[in-house]
Amino acid sequence: MHPSSWESRDPRSLPHARTAALVLGGALVVAVLSWLIWNGDAVAAFKREAGPLTFFSAMALLPALGFPLTPFFVMAGATFGSRAGLIGCAIALSFNLALCYWIARSGLRRPLLSLLERFDYDIPNFENESRSALRFVVLVKVTPGLPGFVKNYMLGLMGVPFWTFFLASLAFTGAYALALVYLGDSLRDHDISNATLAVLAVLVLALVVWLWCRHKGQGA
Repeated sequence: MHPSSWESRDPRSLPHARTAALVLGGALVVAVLSWLIWNGDAVAAFKREAGPLTFFSAMALLPALGFPLTPFFVMAGATFGSRAGLIGCAIALSFNLALCYWIARSGLRRPLLSLLERFDYDIPNFENESRSALRFVVLVKVTPGLPGFVKNYMLGLMGVPFWTFFLASLAFTGAYALALVYLGDSLRDHDISNATLAVLAVLVLALVVWLWCRHKGQGA
């Protein structure tokens, strides 16, 4: 399948129920974490049980198995502060992206392809389409309805060049990671003003992504 045929699909054609479930689930997780952080329970537990090495090692490995990144970002800010949290998140996220790409290009490639085909995902090949790879990575990253780890594996399976995949993914994920880490830090300090700004930043990013997907769908 040629990459352009995947791009021409309307992102809104993805199952709306699945997209809504992911959004509501993520919002619920953030709301519960925010309440726990505000009351100090979650932060105290993390400080007792897990140091930065354990926490960020888990952050690097567990999302490759399907665990969402959002709780890690919020807890990183709440537990270690914004500066250390952002540095740790950047390192863990970098490792996770490299790990997902390596798995997708390893001997597990054939089983992963079979799994995606069972869910009716057509896999284009970018081995000889490197010039359009960056645009495609951005399209996949902003398309709703797919978990982040599935997107990472898909892009590796499609033969997107590593550095295109890595840098674009790091920039895209880092944008909302920044807001979520600051949200966690603000909640820990009971700073309503900064927490509100962090939430607004997340909402603005979500709105930009939604408008971009809508524009892409109308132009297709």
